[in-house]
Amino acid sequence: MKVLLSLFAFLICNGAAAVDLFDGAQPRPFSLADRLASDVTIGGYPIWQAEGKWRIANISQYSSGGSAMPVPLGVLDVFQTDEKKFVAVMRVTANLAQATAGDWTDSPCKRDDMLFKATIGGSFANVNCVTINHVAGFPGNPSGKAAELFSLFKEQGVEVPPTVIQVAFTRYTNNLRRLQVLLYVNPELAGFARDSEPLWGRNSWHKSQSASDADKRRFIGTLSEWALRFGKQMDFAFDKKADAFTGVESWRSVYAVKQQAIPVATRISLD
Repeated sequence: MKVLLSLFAFLICNGAAAVDLFDGAQPRPFSLADRLASDVTIGGYPIWQAEGKWRIANISQYSSGGSAMPVPLGVLDVFQTDEKKFVAVMRVTANLAQATAGDWTDSPCKRDDMLFKATIGGSFANVNCVTINHVAGFPGNPSGKAAELFSLFKEQGVEVPPTVIQVAFTRYTNNLRRLQVLLYVNPELAGFARDSEPLWGRNSWHKSQSASDADKRRFIGTLSEWALRFGKQMDFAFDKKADAFTGVESWRSVYAVKQQAIPVATRISLD
């Protein structure tokens, strides 16, 4: 057993061989802040590697609710920090098995109070939705592995912004097949002033206020263009094509839209 665990740790840290993060419906062992290998999958679905600097925060599993035949869903949480600054957190959720019947009933592109939304083809039961919104009062009241992560941030002096931007990609179809990517990025790295307003509707990133801010409007516009490029690759990822996200550049490419952007170092370290 020790040999197997050591081998898996090596694969995670060094990307020596392709491996799925789940053995059936069971998460494989990991340690907080392990580096994510470059070619791992979740239920066979590829994971966007961004700049290849993701560290693991959690790997877990739960079953979908509201179905006579619950389907196991795998969840991967990863994060990036840079020079004691929070860069991003990403959550990837994917089904680990397929049901013989059943549809998802959520409507991710229904709301009209988001900073951006787009439906890329599909129908009610065959959805590919891209949305951008702000999250105020981040990270809220984390528990479990999330609490461990933010405790680590505090311990090592990693500064976490109270307001982040969420970019969500949701792809699902019938028989409860689902792939979702939630990306939370730090707008302060683009040179924007910190907003500590915990009320979502009063926050300066709310659609009603950010629309009159030229810098924020330009930033969201450029981020939207990037998100659409990513969203169009979700179909390929849904087909479990290993190279689905290969050509998707880092979201940091949009930071240049604000001239006062803070340079982002290329080295990631929690030290």
